[in-house]
Order: sequence, then structure tokens, then C-alpha cells
Amino acid sequence: MIYFNSTLVIYCGAYLYRKNQRQSDTKMTQSGSTEFNKTTAAAAATCSSDVLLNNFQLKKKSYRVLLHGQRLVWERMQRQSKAKQSRQNETQKRPLPEDSVYEQQLAGDGTCSYGPHSHILHIDDIISVCSGDTKHESRQPPSNQNMHHGDGDMKPTAQFLTVNYAERLSKSKSDCNRWQLRRITFYNADAYIVRQWHLQLQARLKSSPVGGQRVQRLLVFINPFGGRKAGTQTYERLVRPLFQLAGIDVTCITTQRANQIRDILLTHDLGCYDAVCCVGGDGTVAEVINGLVFRRMRELGLDEQRPAYIPRPSLPVAVIPAGSTDTIVYSMHGTADVRTAAIHVLLGQRRGLDVCSVSNKRTLLRFCASVLSYGYLGDVAAESEQYRWMGTRRYEYSGIKAFINNRGYDAELQLLEEPIEPDTPQSPVSAHADSPSVCYANCQRCSIASSLQEQRPALFATDIEIREERQLHPDQHEQLHPQQESQINLPVGVSVMSNRELQLNTSETALLRPRPIRPVNLPLQPGGSYGSNLNLPGDLQWKIIRGNFFMICGANITCACARSPNGISRYSHLGDGCLDLILVRKTSLLNNVRFLLNTAGRAGDIRNLPFVEVYRTRKFIFRTLTAVTTEENLSIAGSRSPIAQSGNDTVSSEFSSWNCDGEVVTDLDITMSSHCQLIDVFMRGPHSYSKPQKAGVSAPTTPASSSDNVYCCCKD
Repeated sequence: MIYFNSTLVIYCGAYLYRKNQRQSDTKMTQSGSTEFNKTTAAAAATCSSDVLLNNFQLKKKSYRVLLHGQRLVWERMQRQSKAKQSRQNETQKRPLPEDSVYEQQLAGDGTCSYGPHSHILHIDDIISVCSGDTKHESRQPPSNQNMHHGDGDMKPTAQFLTVNYAERLSKSKSDCNRWQLRRITFYNADAYIVRQWHLQLQARLKSSPVGGQRVQRLLVFINPFGGRKAGTQTYERLVRPLFQLAGIDVTCITTQRANQIRDILLTHDLGCYDAVCCVGGDGTVAEVINGLVFRRMRELGLDEQRPAYIPRPSLPVAVIPAGSTDTIVYSMHGTADVRTAAIHVLLGQRRGLDVCSVSNKRTLLRFCASVLSYGYLGDVAAESEQYRWMGTRRYEYSGIKAFINNRGYDAELQLLEEPIEPDTPQSPVSAHADSPSVCYANCQRCSIASSLQEQRPALFATDIEIREERQLHPDQHEQLHPQQESQINLPVGVSVMSNRELQLNTSETALLRPRPIRPVNLPLQPGGSYGSNLNLPGDLQWKIIRGNFFMICGANITCACARSPNGISRYSHLGDGCLDLILVRKTSLLNNVRFLLNTAGRAGDIRNLPFVEVYRTRKFIFRTLTAVTTEENLSIAGSRSPIAQSGNDTVSSEFSSWNCDGEVVTDLDITMSSHCQLIDVFMRGPHSYSKPQKAGVSAPTTPASSSDNVYCCCKD
């Protein structure tokens, strides 16, 4: 017998078992069968608080299986002596509790504890449920199954029930973020019991909040030229079988040229799809995001060159890694495993991802999903375009070449520095002893930012007075959205904001503070390498930084990969509406080696290096000090697409280029702004490793799902 800590669950399960299941009579009439079919159909439509408790066989061993709420629990039935069995029979003869008692106790405490040998599976982790006459038939995808086993008034014949579910390797110290597909097949000689369980499991999958968001129709783009040129093989061998198992209707398009994905997203009807999936590298992901955002701007009638605000696309994005580094996937999931990324799509849980807009003084250029880098990484991206015939090794060759050259570039940066917080990296970061928080699943900072979507700022204003003032001061004026301006000027908005701040801590209220207008005619401090701090209302202040830099990075995510597990920006959050500005001063080759070693090692931290500065901001403005931007500089050159660019867009060797998600941007005056959780992506992680508990220390409690597993804290 299975041992649960709550005997109430056993009583209620036995009660519903006797009430709902068919009597095992070999000579059952057709009318009785019809009545039972109606009973099972009604049971499938009942609320998830109902309990099912039956005996099944698993690998020729008897198991007691319980379906309680959103949890599926099974435990092997142990053999007992005759004395224990007689005592057990006596206890089972006790009367069952009344329904009112069950409802009161269940309403008082919805959580239950199970025995130490129980296997617990949350409904949200189930991918599909299939039944069949044989074990092999029950393991086939739902589309290939014969649906007559439980349809209408026909007598069911299926005796095998297979549950396909996802499980995270939470006990693995080195790979705790990797997910794998598991399946378990139950056998019961009574086909009516099997059908009842099948209907109940499917009904609870649909009624689950996460299950209601699962994808039914998916548009997939495959880039066969990205990375090792194995995008098609990766999808056919690893991803397609999983989509078929979940019963997803997939429309697959293999791209053949640059910007083909963006053109399709802008011109074709996407109303029949639930999500968009891309199989490729970081450049492919960026192309999908740009296509969805610009499509939404066209639907709303916004100016694509100077939009009043950046709208949020309606379709979520799924990412399957098939590129060279796959930093976006690694930062989201904590691993670049293909099956893990596909399983996240099947589970359907979504999370908001920040996206940054890149613009110059005239127009909006594009959107950035990972990193915008000037200097070293920009030189690598521009130089590698000449060696496409080398494949992925062109980045290694170009990287070594640019590293040895050790060039520095003069630049000036203006940023709105975030207030000093215990969990926010500031400059100089060495002054703070406490380490900032790392973005994991259930991140509190990102959860707070998710509730503030309506306060997303504008990229370009539409007010006539601000436009006139911008013409008078084109280099030093910044626009503000009318809604944000009203929030700053109206005292009512300020009072409401202060009331919300009273209920939050310092790190939370920092996300609620409105940003003031950048003052006109900023007084620059000549000769200062760090610039001057300008006092503004509140704790916000503009910082101006000048110097000679080896590399300048605006990191939207951690930019982690297999070679750099912590990434270049370890403490960057996925959905807090901020980006990390990383400045690496021009120094010796030895210090550059120290920088690379700190980014490659798990224990390294670039904030401890004296020539590295890290700032957390929502926007920064870049301009060169040795030249003035001309009309010829306003262009985008280079691509990671298979089609080579035919233009002669070149930049003087005195300047570097921008590396924007692998694309080369040659503009010298750039503004990068972060837009909080602009895109929804399929993800549950990343998770942090937590040492498993020893057996026998405490009984396992019920997890909310495997994303909140008892073996992993999943929090900061």
C-alpha cells in the first residue's frame, strides 16, 4: 500500500474510486456501457480537485497511482505479511469521511506531503498522454493513434497508458539546466479505467494555466547556413520528433538569403500561428525579433524610422540553437542543448525578454537581442566577413588577429546611471562588497519589472515643441513620450508612485522611478577621463565618460556560452529593463589576457579588474571624439547571411565598427535604449545548482513543478 502522510487523500481517493469506476462485471449490457461512458465524460470535465486512485502495473510490478489536483503520484506496492495484511484490511473497513469533511480539510490546506519513496510529477511537466492496445501503440504520437479507443459510445480497448513528460537534471552539478524527455507506461486490464485516466489527464492539462498557453500551430524558420551549417539536420533529427510527440502543427520554412525571415514576417499573414520558432544562431534570432517588432509597428501605423514608442509583438518567440556561440539560448536556459530548448517550447511557459533599440541621430536602425559592441568585438565581426570560407574558425582567426593588434579608440559616452543599490553593479564596482544578484528562475527583480510594462518610455517624441528644440540642439536634446512627461509633471502621478514605493524595498523602487529629461547644453568637464556627475532631481544623474577604450559593450543579457559560462556580463538580468555598459580601457596585452581569462572562467569576475568599468543603465549615447559623423556614415554593412554584400561600405581605420548580434553597423554616433520585456520567449530557467538532500532526512514535499524542484532552490 502506498503511504501518504495524509490519510484524507486515501479516503477520498477510495471514495471516488468506488463512486466513478465501473463494476468489474464480465457480462455488462450495452446500455450499462453507454451510461458509464457518460459518467467518464462527466468525470473528465470535473474540477482538478477530484482524486483518482487505482492500481496499475509498471514494468510488470504493481504500483498504486494517485491523481490529486495538479500532481500525478505513483509508488510501488510492497509485499506484506499476513499479520500486516489483516490489520490493513481492518483499517480499510473503517467508514469513509463525509464529503463536507473532505471539502473543509482540502480547502484548509491544498498542499500534501507524500512518502519518501513516492514519485511526484506535476501536470505542467507532462508533454502528452497517449493510450493504446499495446505498449508500442501507446508510445506513438497522438496524430498516429487510432482514436476509436475512447470516442463516442464504442467500447474502449486500450489497456496501456503512456505519459510523456519532461524532467530537469537538477541533481547534476555541471548540467543542472539540461532537460530530458521521459516516459512512463502504465497497464491496467480494465480499459474503462485507462480511458478515465486518459480523459482526466488531458482535461487537467487543458485547464492548467501553463497548459492553456501551449503551442498548437507553430511557424519554424531554419537557417541552413548558420554556425556549422547543420540547422536542417538539427531540426530533423532532434526537434521534429519532439514537436510530433506533442501534436504541434508545424509549418517549416528553410531560408535561402539574408533578411528573408524579416520579409516573410512583414508581409505574410500570421494570424493562424501561436508562436514563431527559429533554428539558427544569434543573428537568426535577431532577424526574427526585428521582423516581429517592425511588423507590429506597421500594424499600429507607427513611423518605422522615428516611432513614438516601441510596441510589443503579440507572438512569442522560440529559439532552437544551431549557431556558432548561441549566447541568447545559453543566457536564457543556462545551456545550449538542443533538446532542452525544444522541450521549453513544448511546455509552453513564457518569460519576458528585454530588447534594445539601436538608433542614430536620424533614424531607428535595428533591435539588438544580445550585445552591441564597439572596438575589439566590432573589429572581429568586420574582419571575419572576409574569411567566410573558413566557417566558424573565421571568428577565432579574426579574434586572435584583433587581440594582437590591441587597438584603442577614443570615445565619449553619456549614460543615465542607475541609483546605487546593493544588488546593482555600479562604477567603480570595487567599492561595493556585496555581489549583485544573478538572474535565475523566479527572479524577483524581473518579476517586479514585469508589472510595470505600461511605463515603457518612448524612443522618439512626437511633441512639436520638443522637435523644434531638437532642431536647435540636435546633439544634446533627448525626447520624452507625452505619457512619461505627464507622469513626471503631474503631482497626482507622483503621489501614486510614492504610495507604491512605500511597499517596496530600495531595489524595487528603482524600477519605478521615472526618468527625467536630459538637460540641454550639458556642461562637459574638459580633460576628465571619467567625466562629471550632473545633479538631477532624485537619485538619478547623468554621467559623461571620455577615454581611450579597447572595447565598449552594451550587454542586454549575460552573453554566456559554452566557452564563457558566466558571460561578459554575469549580473545582467533578462527582464529588468536595464542593460550593462562595460568599458574596457586601452591597456597592455597582459591585461587583455587577464580580461579574457576572467570572462572564460566560472570563478572570474571582470568587475575586479582595475581597467574595467561596469555601469547599469537604461540608455547610453556613444560619440567619437576625433571625427564628426557625416551622411556617408549612416549605413549598415556586412552580414552573417550566406549572401555576400556587394557594397563598398568601408570605415576609416581610425574608427572601429559596431557588432550588433553578429551584424556589422558602421554608424559612429549610436544610442542604445533598453525596452523592458519587449518579447516573450519560451523558457523556465536558468536555474542554479543546489546540493541534493540526503535520503531519509525529510519526506519530499509537493513541488509546484519541476521548475521549482525540491533539489534546486531556483532563486537567488
